[in-house]
Amino acid sequence: MSKKPGSTGAMFAELAAGGASAPQELAQAPTAGSGAGGTLPANLGLFTGRESAIRAAASGKRLNRITRRVPPERCRIWEHHNRRYDMLSAESCADLIDGFRTKGGQEFPAVVRTVTGDDKFDYEVICGARRHWTATHLKMDLLIEERELTDEEAFVLSDKENRDRKDISDYERALDYLRALDLYYDGVQSRMAQIIGMDPSVLSRYLDVARLDPAIVSAVADVREISRNQVRELKAVMEPGARLSKSQADENRRAILEKAGVLASEDAKRPAPEVFRALMAEASADKTRRGRPSSLLGSVQARSSGKTAVVARSKGRGGLVLELYGESGAPGDEVIEAIKAFVSAHYRPAE
Repeated sequence: MSKKPGSTGAMFAELAAGGASAPQELAQAPTAGSGAGGTLPANLGLFTGRESAIRAAASGKRLNRITRRVPPERCRIWEHHNRRYDMLSAESCADLIDGFRTKGGQEFPAVVRTVTGDDKFDYEVICGARRHWTATHLKMDLLIEERELTDEEAFVLSDKENRDRKDISDYERALDYLRALDLYYDGVQSRMAQIIGMDPSVLSRYLDVARLDPAIVSAVADVREISRNQVRELKAVMEPGARLSKSQADENRRAILEKAGVLASEDAKRPAPEVFRALMAEASADKTRRGRPSSLLGSVQARSSGKTAVVARSKGRGGLVLELYGESGAPGDEVIEAIKAFVSAHYRPAE
């Protein structure tokens, strides 16, 4: 991982020397302090405090910025980039592909920093994964803007650039925020929210998404469809509160995770909205009032689609609860065959 010690101090030296018109050599000269905690010149009143320093450094105010075109294969994606590069495609980058072709290249440069100690790469992309993918796809050079950034500054800059973009999912952002919380802010949410300029309650909801149980994440076909609202609603029935006792919340959680395991075992994963609807059904008000949810006995998948067709649960002494899922596409004879098997194995009439 590439880091640039002294970068924020360099920014302040450049500003004190006369702002953006100062020579680049002066702006890059060593200064007291390192990273975002460098010592501030006594005569500099433009920024005060670590938060302002980080925001200013990430915004690139400290240097005369120089752009150039380079082969995209000489640039690697920063390992903490907040976009799933492996999920980019011609469809998700269609707007950039059209723009590159129309204008003969990109209009806005990708922000990079220099890589050292790696013969395969010269630069690391901090902002501009889609631009990098598109340049690679079209076999064009990548327009870059080089900056000196610590990891924390790189995170703040990347978040600032992508905060309002619709093509980054809640789940991608959430993982980025949770990682940054531990790496840069010692797990203190209020401190992180202040520095990145986000309402603490909004940050908390993102972190809930990142902490979603892996069993639930595994049941979803495309994690980019997972939203803060889905997780907020599910969390409300899995944690005790004004309308839910601890025992009820624990029972709901157990039933939901059991159901998630069943869905995750399907060959064909379901869309996130469908998964969360099925999980919420496990914690319905009626079921909570009836008491302990029935325990899972097994499930049968439709032969054609691989989706769950029948789920069997025990209920009381010798009782059997069967759930039939028409969206599986299983024909009636398959469903009847599964029902007969579960009845034969688990149904015990009272004597």
